[in-house]
Amino acid sequence: MKILLSLMLALFPALASAQLGPQSDWGDIYRNRFYSPDMPVVIFHAKSSNGVGSKLIFAKVNQVSRFVGADGVEYLYGGTAEICNNYAVTGSLSDSDRVCLTTETVELVRPRAYQFEFCIFRSDGVCAGYATSDKQYPLTYDVAVYRRLSESDAFHSAAPPAFTKRVQVLECADCAGRLR
Repeated sequence: MKILLSLMLALFPALASAQLGPQSDWGDIYRNRFYSPDMPVVIFHAKSSNGVGSKLIFAKVNQVSRFVGADGVEYLYGGTAEICNNYAVTGSLSDSDRVCLTTETVELVRPRAYQFEFCIFRSDGVCAGYATSDKQYPLTYDVAVYRRLSESDAFHSAAPPAFTKRVQVLECADCAGRLR
């Protein structure tokens, strides 16, 4: 009986710490396979310096920081990405493949403000009129974190979030020097 009681007392802190909530660290939430945050992203367009390679990078907002450039514009910084800057084409003309020969590390920097363009009038299946809207990425997000009850359950299965956790886009002190 004493052994069973000792074992239960030893396991209780582990069971208590398994409960995640708004106070939990993002690393703990991502490591727990029963929780999934619906984390918003910031889109960065990474381009190689010679213009040969480019790709879109979707950075999670909890991994993005902000800074004000010397020009007074507010920017978002998403870290770095590897971009191909030299390709070779292999295979025949009908069945060719591009192979990356060299890459470069590119800083992910974009203005916080952006312009969104959308179609407002269609004619014969083609957009005949556009409108634009000025937007900017927010600095605070309330992120829904979903929980599933078993391995076979799906996240977001019409159940409300287990909890929400606030994310602040933090200021980066040394990012202003990263602008090209």
